[in-house]
Amino acid sequence: MKTPYVVPLGVAAALTTLEHANSFLAVAREGRYWLVDCADNPIGRLQHAGLDPLAVQGIIITHLHPDHVYGLPAYLLGLVLLGFAEGHALERGVSIYALPEVLAGIRDLLAVFKDQKWLDTLPVSYHAIVPEEGARVHEDADFSITAAPTCHGIPSLALRFMDRATGHACVYSSDTALCPAVERLAQNAALLFHEAIDGSPSHTPPAEVGALAARAAVERLVLMHYYPTPDIMQATLEAASETFGGPTELAREFQRYPW
Repeated sequence: MKTPYVVPLGVAAALTTLEHANSFLAVAREGRYWLVDCADNPIGRLQHAGLDPLAVQGIIITHLHPDHVYGLPAYLLGLVLLGFAEGHALERGVSIYALPEVLAGIRDLLAVFKDQKWLDTLPVSYHAIVPEEGARVHEDADFSITAAPTCHGIPSLALRFMDRATGHACVYSSDTALCPAVERLAQNAALLFHEAIDGSPSHTPPAEVGALAARAAVERLVLMHYYPTPDIMQATLEAASETFGGPTELAREFQRYPW
């Protein structure tokens, strides 16, 4: 089987720029993908990344802050329109995975459109993730997916994707302050995508991200959910690189990161 990869569809923290969208990503293999969070222009960004939006295996929403979920109605509408346009509507529907209180918020969000018939043509199933370390999210032919709660201002999850063919793992922190549960989830991962923001009690300073990656013995660190201005980006990269000591970079939209 071909090597799996992560492709960031957005990389920015809550305050974006014209060049950079809010953080969300796809975890993919051979065209099949899992969507993690859902921000700006999801259909167009998936297509730009070389992924068929209709090849979605599941959607995981890490938490309910607006920058991580606001694109979901547009994404689901896009799947409906693409399905009809290509003559093979997603009759199997889509599966959404999240913490129980996040699922409740998603249901409320989609209820805004309940009188519009388009959503009736796309069966949506909801799957609750238990808020505990090592919680099972899903297992398919490609990945075994587990989760752990993060240390954020509201309930949030970090995710670990393990390649079932090789045992290699990729971890995404989502939003979090420095968090022992995230560090344990990241142990020996081939690739760690971790948020990096200074000056906020619910986020992790870049220097602490690098130190966490070193303690977790990850192979490669990619910084995510940063403030996308040149001076802050450079300072973020330098601080994390100094404390990690291994390969460190800023996540770039549409770049493929194999693991």
